[in-house]
Amino acid sequence: MNIALDAMGGDHAPEAIVAGGVEAARVYGVTVSLVGQPDVIEAELKKHDTKGLNLPIVPASQIIEMEDKPAAAVRAKTDSSMVVGCKMVKRNEAQAFVSAGNTGGALAAGILHVGRIKGILRPALIGPFPTLKGACLILDIGANADVRPEHIQQFAIMGSIYARDVIGLTRPSVRILSNGEEAGKGNQLVIESFKLLEQTPSINFQGNIESKEIPTGLADVVVTDGFTGNIFVKTAETTATLMNRVITEEIKKSPIAVFGALLARNSLRRVRERMDDSHYGGAVLLGLSGVVVVAHGRSNAFAIRHAIRVAKQSVEQNILGKIQKGISEIEIEDAEAAASTQPAA
Repeated sequence: MNIALDAMGGDHAPEAIVAGGVEAARVYGVTVSLVGQPDVIEAELKKHDTKGLNLPIVPASQIIEMEDKPAAAVRAKTDSSMVVGCKMVKRNEAQAFVSAGNTGGALAAGILHVGRIKGILRPALIGPFPTLKGACLILDIGANADVRPEHIQQFAIMGSIYARDVIGLTRPSVRILSNGEEAGKGNQLVIESFKLLEQTPSINFQGNIESKEIPTGLADVVVTDGFTGNIFVKTAETTATLMNRVITEEIKKSPIAVFGALLARNSLRRVRERMDDSHYGGAVLLGLSGVVVVAHGRSNAFAIRHAIRVAKQSVEQNILGKIQKGISEIEIEDAEAAASTQPAA
């Protein structure tokens, strides 16, 4: 399996990206094509033992920066690492593309150069969120700020398929993010989407969920628009970082607390590991006709390695074919329902 990796994207590129690619090639036995400026990539590879690893360099002279306007940059920078990587997937030269760069750029490059699965209205970013029971999947977390109920329905179908076939959940529960648990709560989008999700037999829809309930593990899949989902995830990440800093600062103020922290260091380490999103790798852009994984901009080598693992698993589980099948079944059901309401000739 060949996975194209954007060596130039991310806050810590190219050092952390190349290091993560080397780790992934060694641990998972995959080919990792490093896409970007050859001289820069070669300099980084010299820092690692790459004997026996498949790490070809694919030249790309341009970089889509974080401050670039995504769609315009994708059209203007045709030799950027993002565009070149996505074109590799389109031509089947790579089975997946991974980037920690501009999220909007990855989405734009994916839609323009990889294309959508037939029947998919909007691709959506799906990402794991830590809970008391492990993790739940949230989508959309940033690809679509404005959506319609039929988009939410497709998010739920894609999320259910991903939870079942990649995560391994037998019958994943689906809920829609709202400001109240009761049916009828929420804005117009939530209310109309709720009705549509109730009528979708291929998902295990369990109603509304409030943001405060997500960390408890009440749902396996949570659907929402990309604007709300992105704000929720970023607020939660920042809150976790704040809590960690406050706890550390308070412990340092007292010698007794420092001693207690030393005694509890193994437990504190496990807490950090449970809350560390780098284990999850990245968010998959579901709905594209090729596998595209967007890692966090601040990803370190460990996170990049796991983003490549996520891409590998998505390919192995044929997530694209299963989403196509799930969407086709809904289209057939809709057509049959429409036909049944037509008056007899």
